[in-house]
Amino acid sequence: MERALFLAARGRGRTSPNPMVGAVVVSAGGVVEGVGYHERAGLAHAEVVALDAAGPRARGSVLYCNLEPCCHTGRTGPCVARIVQAGIRRVVASMEDPNPLVRGRGFAYLRAHAVQVD
Repeated sequence: MERALFLAARGRGRTSPNPMVGAVVVSAGGVVEGVGYHERAGLAHAEVVALDAAGPRARGSVLYCNLEPCCHTGRTGPCVARIVQAGIRRVVASMEDPNPLVRGRGFAYLRAHAVQVD
């Protein structure tokens, strides 16, 4: 989680109106398979960048992120769909997204698709 927070800070001053988010994909064996951060508003979210970096190695891994993954479509698609599609088995997020478009719905979507949420 510390690495996800560090990565999130790399987007400082460029992500508004979106939050700064970092994400790390870690295999069952503890190997970091992919990392990402939300670089700028309108670009891919941190979770998608990390999943793309991990590629097929994401399957069965844990995704650490500092904010609940989004579940709505704006300028980018919903991160939760990509997480499920990638085969992530568990998501550890430091906080629920306070945005009314997300607020708990991202976690609910993941749980409904058999992804453990902590």
